Amino acid sequence: MRPSLRQQPNQFIPENKKDQVWYIENARYVASKYNTQMNSLGYRTDQTFDKPIDSMLRLFSYYLGKQENRDYYYTTQDQDSCALPNVWINGQKLTSMIDFMLGTAMKMIENIEPSTKAVSKAAVNKKTRDMELALLKVEFNNIFKQMEEESGVSVNPLGKQEFDLPEDVMKYMEFDYKQYGEEIAYAMVIDILHRNKFINKYKQAFFYTLLGGVCAIENKIINKKQVKNVVLPYNLIWDNTFDDDFNEGARFVGKIEWLTPGEIVSNPYYTRQLTNEEVNEIKTLTPDNIDKLLGEDNITTNKLKWYWNNNGVPSLAATTIYWIGYKELRYEKTKDKYGNTHLGKIKGNATSEYWVKTVYKATLLANKYVVDFGELPNIVRKQDDMNSVELPITVFIPNMTMGESRSVASRLHKHQDKIDFLSNEITKAITRAKGKVFVLNKHKLGTATAKEVLNDFERMGIHVTDGNATGEEYLGTDNNKVVEVIDMTLDPNIRMLLELKNEEERIMEEIVNVPKIALGQQSGYVGAKTQAGTIAQSNLGTAYLYQGFIQFIEKDLQFSLNQYKISLLANNDEEIPVIGDRGMNYLKVTDEFKFEDFGIYVKVKDFIDDQAKERLLFIAQAAMQNGAMDMLDYLKIETCKTYTELYSHLKYSIERKQRKAEEQMQMQQMMQQAQMEQQQQAQEAAQGAQQEGENYRTELKTGADLVKSAPNEAPPSAPSEMPA
Repeated sequence: MRPSLRQQPNQFIPENKKDQVWYIENARYVASKYNTQMNSLGYRTDQTFDKPIDSMLRLFSYYLGKQENRDYYYTTQDQDSCALPNVWINGQKLTSMIDFMLGTAMKMIENIEPSTKAVSKAAVNKKTRDMELALLKVEFNNIFKQMEEESGVSVNPLGKQEFDLPEDVMKYMEFDYKQYGEEIAYAMVIDILHRNKFINKYKQAFFYTLLGGVCAIENKIINKKQVKNVVLPYNLIWDNTFDDDFNEGARFVGKIEWLTPGEIVSNPYYTRQLTNEEVNEIKTLTPDNIDKLLGEDNITTNKLKWYWNNNGVPSLAATTIYWIGYKELRYEKTKDKYGNTHLGKIKGNATSEYWVKTVYKATLLANKYVVDFGELPNIVRKQDDMNSVELPITVFIPNMTMGESRSVASRLHKHQDKIDFLSNEITKAITRAKGKVFVLNKHKLGTATAKEVLNDFERMGIHVTDGNATGEEYLGTDNNKVVEVIDMTLDPNIRMLLELKNEEERIMEEIVNVPKIALGQQSGYVGAKTQAGTIAQSNLGTAYLYQGFIQFIEKDLQFSLNQYKISLLANNDEEIPVIGDRGMNYLKVTDEFKFEDFGIYVKVKDFIDDQAKERLLFIAQAAMQNGAMDMLDYLKIETCKTYTELYSHLKYSIERKQRKAEEQMQMQQMMQQAQMEQQQQAQEAAQGAQQEGENYRTELKTGADLVKSAPNEAPPSAPSEMPA
């Protein structure tokens, strides 16, 4: 059977009949979809188009600067198909455009901020109930306070949070409200991001999107840890039946890895699932006998080669396939003796009428051996439809139309080819430019030989000719000069080639909406408002790509979180370091987390771009000169990456300065009050001294007045002399 015409085996068969052959045929069916093109009419057989993988590989070579000259090869040959002496140089304008967009994406990825939301009906009802109680407490705050003071009964639906206005409650519920299960889920998301080095992996995925037009991340549980691996786009198998950027309607997905026979037989996980005959057969595989041992059906018509010779060592394709199938639920409707309908387990070999979607997995080695097959563990189901399942490889195909996508590089490479062609024409014009060339007529040299003349004028670039246009022997005199001058300077029309080259570069910039103003490469002065407006308009053209990639990150994180949650709860682990002892106790006493589905919402922090930082530094410099800002604040503005971080720092700095200013003002007020008290004491002392002086003078005057008013008395008599 031709692999391209394979049909998927019947999915509606009992589990006990899904044997190894059934898994092999399913894996071969999905593998036959590798490197296929689809349009609205079905399978495309037009050979004028490159298949998706061939196109990807060609576009990757453009980024490396190793692209082949497919469209302008004829310009590098002469009429006899001989290569011209000038060297074709591959340009890398496409590389610079891809790197610029990748740099912008890295800023965005570094500043992603995830949040978790419980989306079940019970979680939404609890949130609504808590909000209504909080609003009720705000409205009747006096009653609740009186009840708490008199009877000791307190109502705190949102914990220790206190609100004065209903608007504060609504704001808190919208941005800050978290149920404990959401807090645990958030801790798990942060662990998944940092343990998987998300910046490097998401940056790599975006890089593949720019070049190949598709990216994919495989999520799986290894040693009770959630692990992400970026899948190479040219090793990816995806379902291109439905036009959907996130491949939501995909029925299968897969990836291809290349393993040597030694790597297969040394892997105990593979050898435990292979028979001894198969292991011995793989050990004996060589480039000489591999066709005979693997059979003729080792290459599919869509260029999936199941093995290839790598320097004398065969490499086998290990294709890991995931597909959505149906699992039989062993239940049936029965009626009791009273006529009541019940659901019970089926007894016997009867087929049930109840089926549920599930995900199956198989790894096919060299299109012959199958390992790691069976129902996939830790199946994640969609939030809006519990009967639908999610595939473990999340895929992003921006602007998928008619089953195909177009990467940024696919829209640029034609213009890169034309730029290379124009550069080659400019190089040819430059190599042909010889300046002014002197042509010497040898028949007018007299007795001097041409060799002697050449030795004399070699440094002048003189060219010797016989002066006869027909090539015949010279017969008579002519009017030719001894030396003729031919102008072979640079062709002035080369300016037209340069203008055409610049025009192609401008078109490439417009395709990715990155004008020279945004790159800072404009040749003249442009006003600040014009520059800002141009950058804003250019960002709109690529907004769909960046915004779509953020949604892809949301979808990928949502799957990995729910997969991680299911694996942890299924294993009944007694220790989960991510959530701590309190989180483990919560999981033990409640079943809400087990049955809860979590939605992941990713927003990009308001990071500061180069233009905004330049504007902020200009304002900060003026503020520092006026004393409104110190050097530490200026340095913080220069190092901050987001407005949120900058706002928090400046708010803290301003509040700290305000506190210091208030303290200084209080100190000044205290000093002024002390001075006033001292002055008042001095005034009181002076007034007291003045009062004492007036009292003293009053006493003196009173004494003097008393003396004046007293009667005159006889003066005392002189003492008598004593007799000798």
